[in-house]
Amino acid sequence: MSQIYKTLTSGGPSGFLQTLTGNSGGSVFGDGSGNINIVGSGGTTVVDNPATNTLTISVTGSGITWNTISSSQTLLTNNGYFCVSPGGALSLSLPATSNLGDTIEVSLDGSTSFTITQGAGQSIRLGNLSTTAGVTGSISSTQQGDSLRMVCQIANLKWNVLSSMGNLTII
Repeated sequence: MSQIYKTLTSGGPSGFLQTLTGNSGGSVFGDGSGNINIVGSGGTTVVDNPATNTLTISVTGSGITWNTISSSQTLLTNNGYFCVSPGGALSLSLPATSNLGDTIEVSLDGSTSFTITQGAGQSIRLGNLSTTAGVTGSISSTQQGDSLRMVCQIANLKWNVLSSMGNLTII
């Protein structure tokens, strides 16, 4: 966890910021020395710049990065893919490394088809159906417009389809 501590000095009596109000409307009071700790965690970082008296708060992992692809490849977590022409039958491998809550989206729009392949011990669940665990299991498109959105349920191993369109083939 990234922790950055910054003394906020500005305005107010005695030269210190008196309160800081967040989105919830509650006030945060500094410690006895007028310090307020701004702390980033998870995908949030806080960077201070004493030269400009600024704090920059950045959030990562807040959405899907979209790609147009026309060749077989390994899928990346938190990415979406439009399988476009002139792509033929695309083989898309699940990532070897994934974390709880990671997502992947795939949509067929021009390529002949896509098949999401698995590594050792991996599986994909669609409703009450599940692919065969390991390298012999897969999920494939059958026609243009087939799409799915998956989320990782068990790190590195299990993916659940949250939504799909079309008639996907499960092996």
